[in-house]
Amino acid sequence: MDEVDLSILEHLCKDSRMHSTEIATALDLATSTVHKRIEKMRETGIIREFTVKVDTNEVGLNVTTFIGVNIEQSKRINIINRLKTIDDILEVYELLEPYDLLLKVRTFDIHSLKENVLQVLGNMDGIKDSQSILTTKCHKEKSCTILKK
Repeated sequence: MDEVDLSILEHLCKDSRMHSTEIATALDLATSTVHKRIEKMRETGIIREFTVKVDTNEVGLNVTTFIGVNIEQSKRINIINRLKTIDDILEVYELLEPYDLLLKVRTFDIHSLKENVLQVLGNMDGIKDSQSILTTKCHKEKSCTILKK
């Protein structure tokens, strides 16, 4: 990756629907150059997906919860693979401390949090304990930021 690739990513992070022509104009490049570089970044996995950012409150996903989970390390892979199949779990991170895993969860309400996530965690083999942190309001959320070197 070079400065041109980083500049293209910077534009796409602001608006993933931005057309190659707009990016090319802003960077003083040929549209074909921008298009080829975007395709190359997709093929190599630098760009994993183009996505939509939704106002979660407008669609009724009112509860965002972070859950710290401690697990039996011998069952780590099985647990992570199972967590990846639960739709309400948006993100799964491995940590050094104070938990083994940190989950970001979004649900419609407390009932669906309990039913779709907390009960599943409670019944999952290899999970020792978990702690939930319910949020009240999000002040900043971004998918990525590209800072040039």
